[in-house]
This record gives sequence, C-alpha cells and structure tokens, in this order.
Amino acid sequence: MTVASALRKKRRNLQSDRKANLHQLYSSDDVIKLYEISRNTLTNWIADGLPFIDAGSRLFRGSDLNAFHSRRRLKAAGEPLGRFLVNCFGCKRSHSLLEGDVSVSPGRTDGIFRVSKICPDTGVRANRFVCREELDTLQRLRETDPGSKTPD
Repeated sequence: MTVASALRKKRRNLQSDRKANLHQLYSSDDVIKLYEISRNTLTNWIADGLPFIDAGSRLFRGSDLNAFHSRRRLKAAGEPLGRFLVNCFGCKRSHSLLEGDVSVSPGRTDGIFRVSKICPDTGVRANRFVCREELDTLQRLRETDPGSKTPD
C-alpha cells in the first residue's frame, strides 16, 4: 500500500459541507459513492436528521446534504466554554471554577497559569490555562463567593 492510498483510505468522521452540488438530486447510491460511506452510515445520517425525498427511492438534495454536514460540524465543535468553566472529559460536562477547591500552578509560558479542578462526579482533573489578569479576576470572584453565577 502506498502512502497516497493510505491517506485516501484514512477514516473521516466529519464530511465536507461543500462536497455536494447545491442544485443536484442524489440517489442513495450516489450519496454512498460521493462520501465513500457504507449504507449503514447513510441510514444513521437519516436517523440524525438528513432530509430526503421519498419518490419510490430516496432522493437527496445537494443543498440538504451540505446543510446537514455543516450542522454536524457545528455540533462537533460544541458550544464555546464560559469564562470560568472547565470541561471534564470524564463526565462530559463543564464545571465552574468559582465553587469548590481549585489548584493553581504555573504554565509552561511566563504569565500563563494552569487552574485545575477535580470533578466531583468522576475524580478526573479538569484544567484551564489562564493569563495573569484572568487569574486575578478569578481569585477576586472566589473571595466574594458569588456561588454558581459566572460573570458572562
């Protein structure tokens, strides 16, 4: 197997949102060939909300395919994290740095600090890197004890 064919065979989880022609109709077989997917993947996409036209066989609009993949990319990117929140990779939720115990250690770069919190559910350490100004603001807010409210 050559390097070029290995790169072509690389598994892709997110498809391009510009692959389909906007004003073209695609059959199921056309979609499978266009995106190099299996029939089961197409069935999963339909279950996830890919619209189709039921005209004896399923037909897909190019604009619907592109919009579906655009939504999937936005969903995969997730919501932007709030100012004083950390993501826990154990429970897949975000936790506030304003409540509970946190630890602060210097980062690899001058003026950058790592603020860590242990997830109360899983015990996994969640980290966030902040600059000196953000750290000062965080410490000031923790001293005033605002509870779970964040200044976002």
